[in-house]
Amino acid sequence: MHRDKVAYFLIAFSVYLLLRAFSMHQGTPLANILLHVSIAISLLTSNIPRVLDIPLHYAYPVRCVEYFSFGMALVCFISMCFRHISV
Repeated sequence: MHRDKVAYFLIAFSVYLLLRAFSMHQGTPLANILLHVSIAISLLTSNIPRVLDIPLHYAYPVRCVEYFSFGMALVCFISMCFRHISV
C-alpha cells in the first residue's frame, strides 16, 4: 500500500516535469528540455506497471524504454555539466 502511494507520487511528479518541459520550451536550452522529458519518461515507465496491470508481452518493451530514457537523462545531465564548466 505504501509502495502504491510512492508510485502515484512519482507518476504525478513525472507529469509535472513533462508539463514544465513543454511549457518552457521557448527560453530553455534543448539539453534541459530533453533532461526533463527523459526523466519523466523513465519515471512513468518504471512506476505505471506498479499500479496498473499490463500484459506480460509489454513488460520487456517498457523496460527497454525505461533504460533508454534513463541513459538519455544521464547524457543530457553530463552535457549540461560540461556546458556549465566551459562557460
